[in-house]
Amino acid sequence: MAHYEQFFQTADTDKSGFLTLDELTTVLKKNGYKEDKIRATFSSVDTSGDKKISRDEFMTAMGQCPPKDHKAARMRSVFQSFDTNGDGTIAASELGAVLKELNGQLSEAELKRLMTKMDKDKSGTISYEEFVKEVFGKDA
Repeated sequence: MAHYEQFFQTADTDKSGFLTLDELTTVLKKNGYKEDKIRATFSSVDTSGDKKISRDEFMTAMGQCPPKDHKAARMRSVFQSFDTNGDGTIAASELGAVLKELNGQLSEAELKRLMTKMDKDKSGTISYEEFVKEVFGKDA
């Protein structure tokens, strides 16, 4: 739950103790949550209709969110950290840059082998589905 507390603190940019939909969406999208789910959750939690939710309402909502949704968000968040230009795919240059940051330099040949292994549809980029399948061993 401390992780969700951090989300709340980060999202509460005006330090009002409440979150607007825009504040919530900004932080949760960066952490891999889907906008439609964020909107639906916000609407269900904002029972007073005042267009803001308290910390307690937020924590309750995050606790009620199915674990599979949190796991999917974590996987999307990892993907987004590789997809530095935000186009929904990972190019060889993005993959190489992140891997270099994490564990040192890959040779061009190593990077090409990794791209070939992950890019199942031979598009020249790695899609979210390809990434999840290769990194997490699951279907997206």
